[in-house]
Amino acid sequence: MDIANKVLLSFCVLLLILILPACKHTEQSHENIIIKNEESQNEHISYSFKNPNTGQDFNIIHAYMLYENYFETVKDNPDKSLHKLYQQEIIEPIYDACFKDTEYLEINLFEWTPEESDYDNIKNQVESIDKDYINKLYEESLVKSSDILSSDKITNVCVFPKNEKFPSDMITAGSGNILVFFNDFGNYYSLSELENNYKSGMSHEYHHSVWIEKHHREDYYPTLLDYLIMEGQAVMFETSVYPGLNSTAYVIDENYNKEYWNRIEPNLEGSVTDQIYEILIGGTNGFPNYYGYSEGYKMIRSYLDLHPDMTVEEWTSKSPKEIFEEGNYIANYE
Repeated sequence: MDIANKVLLSFCVLLLILILPACKHTEQSHENIIIKNEESQNEHISYSFKNPNTGQDFNIIHAYMLYENYFETVKDNPDKSLHKLYQQEIIEPIYDACFKDTEYLEINLFEWTPEESDYDNIKNQVESIDKDYINKLYEESLVKSSDILSSDKITNVCVFPKNEKFPSDMITAGSGNILVFFNDFGNYYSLSELENNYKSGMSHEYHHSVWIEKHHREDYYPTLLDYLIMEGQAVMFETSVYPGLNSTAYVIDENYNKEYWNRIEPNLEGSVTDQIYEILIGGTNGFPNYYGYSEGYKMIRSYLDLHPDMTVEEWTSKSPKEIFEEGNYIANYE
């Protein structure tokens, strides 16, 4: 899996979150999520913790732990639908924690049903996942992130095995709902780089989660500028939480290329989906990879250079138009 797919899926999910109506939220229980099945009535698959400084609640749901029982159920019921068994054994036990009342409701969970040819690979993945290691990394990131930007909701992080049908390692499904498709990227990064990617990536998604909670509204139809600022804020946030890391998912282009800018500037108020994707993700039609992420990040930085005392919560609440205009970003291209 390449990083472009990772960013593509994260963007597409956020795109749909922002253009679909928000649903009413229900408060989730603070208790550990208990999975009950025929073999074990009290198997705990969640790790719950609080931010020691604020009391904010978090759950890490290790959904991959359900796959072993799923494979056994498939084996014992050869005539039953794989889709239904997957729904029964994997999705239903964690639905309330991972998918219920999210703003993005169009995820086709049946598409995640693995082919039998993938079973051995998934088993190997599940066996290699270190639960305590994941808990440690994500707890650190979420505590650091929530120290800077708090939420009124419980945040659930649901960890699945890598899924080639859903080629993204981390996405925000809605406010308080972050999905991880665990990938160790062993052939790409060193252990320290992996840890940095896990931690900064989680802080990036956490910012999206809080932004959706506090600022998403039903009548919101985002423009290109909205998307640039949204991703720029998330990149700036992860840099605030982990200074100097700037997630390995993308590298900020520090250049102010007038040719690229002249192509996007007339479209800042536009909301054509394919055009937004082309600009934000880059890598096509002449734009460099992650062009929009770089521009969005630099827009936030220009604003903060002129407003150095602004808190994270304050600049997260600013409208994209305010950030763009009050940051005098256009001066970089004059």
